[in-house]
Amino acid sequence: MADNDEIKVLEANSEATEKTEETVETEETAAVAVEPVPSKKPEHGISAMSDHELLVELLKEQKKAGRRSLITTAALVAICLMIGISLLVIIPRVNATLNNAYEAIDSIQTVVANADSAIGSVEKSLSGIDEMVKNVDKVVVNNTDSVSKTVDRMSKIDIDSLNKSIKDLSDIIAPMAKFFRR
Repeated sequence: MADNDEIKVLEANSEATEKTEETVETEETAAVAVEPVPSKKPEHGISAMSDHELLVELLKEQKKAGRRSLITTAALVAICLMIGISLLVIIPRVNATLNNAYEAIDSIQTVVANADSAIGSVEKSLSGIDEMVKNVDKVVVNNTDSVSKTVDRMSKIDIDSLNKSIKDLSDIIAPMAKFFRR
């Protein structure tokens, strides 16, 4: 606000100075025609402007620069606020996601450890099965010999004489059975 008041005062002083300079020139050179009042922004550039006009223009530019600076600052503050709010919203979610990832990794490590122990158990079981199959092979080989010997011995048995012996035994035991049944 103070800048606006200063600019208005300087513009008023500039106009008064221009009028005074004009009247001085007209009094000195009454025969010479009066020059028109220069515009606030001369077309000849900065070198053609008076000190007062330069100050007025400088103040105007500073006021514009101040407005631009204020707008830029406000935009930067707004951007910083948006980033800050975004971070406040995103960081807890990222933290929760990382915690879930750590828990998942722990679970995976546990599963891998269990799988390793299971694989170790399977390997032990497989080696036990291999030993058992080897033992079964030994038993089969040993029993095959015994079975073949037994089959040989059974083939040597005389079935007819065995049947006769059984009949004779039955004949002997039958009278004893009748005697004890009484």
